[in-house]
Amino acid sequence: HSHELRPPRTTHTTTMKAFATIMLVANLATLASGFVAPRSSLLSARTSAPRGARASVHMNSLLDFVDGTGESYGPIGSLYRQGPVPLFIRLFQPEKYEMSVTQYMAKEDVDRNQAQGNMDAYFADPNGWALEKMSGKDRDYYKIGTDPQQMILTTVWGGGITSLLLWIFLVRIPARMAAQHM
Repeated sequence: HSHELRPPRTTHTTTMKAFATIMLVANLATLASGFVAPRSSLLSARTSAPRGARASVHMNSLLDFVDGTGESYGPIGSLYRQGPVPLFIRLFQPEKYEMSVTQYMAKEDVDRNQAQGNMDAYFADPNGWALEKMSGKDRDYYKIGTDPQQMILTTVWGGGITSLLLWIFLVRIPARMAAQHM
């Protein structure tokens, strides 16, 4: 009967594991809730509507969440359309983002949604965006990434990758580091 020497659990390691577990469970619960129809008053008022009409209302509310008020879309819209880079610029350099959008609106004579879509694409890939503009291609960057099926797929993949990275960095790496120092 041999006894293995185990490093004593530190409060820091236990706290990190608990935090990572909570984050993982919360992230998985959020992902799972994406596949359940919400119980909003808008949907409950339409319970007598055909099933296709209810699904249409659900998808429209999903698009409203990403698209914002209609005049412009919020940071989540930037994330879905072009990824994390434009989102971070919007959150951490709002003056730069706003100035870019306003200047693009004035220069190209487009509405705010089109300007936001173009600036999100520019921030995500400046060279690719400029190349497309110079080649004469006129992409509708506002509509990119707003297909409901694509949004669900993006959410599932993003949530899964985020959960995996949280688990690696908050559980596995600290556990190995603690084991090496003992």
